[in-house]
Amino acid sequence: MAGLPGLGGFWLIGQLDNFPLLATVIVFNAIFFRGICGTVGGILIWRGSKWGYYLTLITWLYLIVVSVLTLNQLYNNGIVLSYGFLEENYSSFGRPFLLSSLKILFGIPIVHVVLNILLKSHKSNHSV
Repeated sequence: MAGLPGLGGFWLIGQLDNFPLLATVIVFNAIFFRGICGTVGGILIWRGSKWGYYLTLITWLYLIVVSVLTLNQLYNNGIVLSYGFLEENYSSFGRPFLLSSLKILFGIPIVHVVLNILLKSHKSNHSV
């Protein structure tokens, strides 16, 4: 499910000629790491493929890194962690803070579970 919003970047492809180079790179990263890896990873996990876990791991690590970078940028731009400030400045501080925090909050346990599954399957394939 984490990959589906990344596929929304496909509608931006027609407008990329108006975007600066850095914005184009960001859109393609989101489409690839979040959209394609996340969606294909979810389908492959559902089908029982080990590659699904790898792609899901890539997607969630991408989401966690981007969220940490977003929180860092919000801090550098003067975020104040008070309900009044976040409500008053919801579009520029509150929403990005909430979404980034949720991605980190849910992402770390998901990465932990996926890594444990991959490590257990690796140990069972290479028993001594």
